[in-house]
Amino acid sequence: MPDDRTTITELATALGVTGAGSLREALAGRPGNLDIEGESWERLERILAAGKHARIALAAFANGAFFAGHPAGLDGRTPRLIEWSGDRRIPGDQAIPADLLVDRVYMISCKYLSQILHNTAPARLFEEILAPSSQARHPDWFAELAPRQHLALYRGALKLLGLDGMPDTPGWLDSTQRARLRTAFRTHGGRGMPGELRKPYDALIDAVSTVSAERWQEALREPAQQERVLWRLLRIYSSTYYILGIDRRRTMRLRVMTPWEWRQAFEFRSLRVEPDGRGQPRVNWTARYRERAGGERGEVRGHVEIRWSHRPFCGPPEAKIYLDTRHDEVPGYVPLDGRAADPGHEQLSFPLNGD
Repeated sequence: MPDDRTTITELATALGVTGAGSLREALAGRPGNLDIEGESWERLERILAAGKHARIALAAFANGAFFAGHPAGLDGRTPRLIEWSGDRRIPGDQAIPADLLVDRVYMISCKYLSQILHNTAPARLFEEILAPSSQARHPDWFAELAPRQHLALYRGALKLLGLDGMPDTPGWLDSTQRARLRTAFRTHGGRGMPGELRKPYDALIDAVSTVSAERWQEALREPAQQERVLWRLLRIYSSTYYILGIDRRRTMRLRVMTPWEWRQAFEFRSLRVEPDGRGQPRVNWTARYRERAGGERGEVRGHVEIRWSHRPFCGPPEAKIYLDTRHDEVPGYVPLDGRAADPGHEQLSFPLNGD
C-alpha cells in the first residue's frame, strides 16, 4: 500500500482531472469517473482530515485541473474514466511509470518532491544497463565487488556490537540473525554507520564506487548503447506520457517525448560515468547533447547511490538512480506552459518540507 503522501498526491491529482471545481467539491461529490474503491475514498478523507498534507494536496489538485484544461491534455473535456495504479505492479518489460490512466489514452506520472528515477538491483543497472531481461541477477553487490572490504566491515561490526554466535561471513546470515543485527545497529544509535566503523566503511565505499563505475563503463562502450541507456535512465519510452508534480520551488507540468521525437530534437553526444563515494557508494553520470534547431549544447546530470535497504548486512544492496538536473531542463521533457515563468507555472509560496 502506498504511503499517505503518495496516496494524497496521486489521488488529488486525479481529482483535479475529473472536472470538479475544487478539492472540497470533489471529495464531497466522489466523481464517478474516478475508478477507486470506497475504502480508497475513506482513506483519502482521513489523510486530508489530519491536515498534514493539505498544502501538497491543493498543489496536486491544481496540477490535475491544469492538465484537464490544457490543449495538450484534455483541452477542457471531462474524462470518462480515470484509473489509479495504486500499489499494483504494472506488468511489462519496461512499463511506463503511469500512476494515472485517463480514458485509456493519457498516462500521467505523479512526481512530488522526488528526484528518484529508478530503484533497482545494482547488477540490473551496471551490468544489464536497465535492458528488458528475464534473467536478472540480484547478487550481494558489496560482497561481489569488494569481498575483502565487505568482510572486514562485517567482522568489525560484530565486534563493536558485541554479537557472539554469528556466522563468519554475512552471506550465511539467516532471517533471525539479520533481525538481531538490525536491532543491535538500532540500539547502538542512529541510522548511519557507527563512527567506530568509519575507516573500514570508507574502504568499502571507495572499492564499490570504483568497480561499479568500471563495470558500467564497460557496458557502455558503444555510442548507440549509451543513447539507449540515457533514454532508459530518463524514462523516455515508446509512448508519450505526462509528468505532473512539484519540485522544491515550483510546479512541474511536462510531456515526455518518445525516442523518435527525441532524435528529431536532439543529437546525442556522450554518456560518461565516474565514481564519487560520498558517505556511501556512489557513481555520477553525465550525458551531453546538442539541440538540432539552434546548435546549443547541453548536459543532463544524475547520480546513483548504492546502499543497504534495511541497515548494514540486513538485505541486498539497492541502486537508487537520481536526477540532479531540474526536470524542466531535461532534454525530452517538454514544459506544457513554456520554459519561462508565467501565471500558469506557479512559484510555490509555501514550504513543503513538513508535508
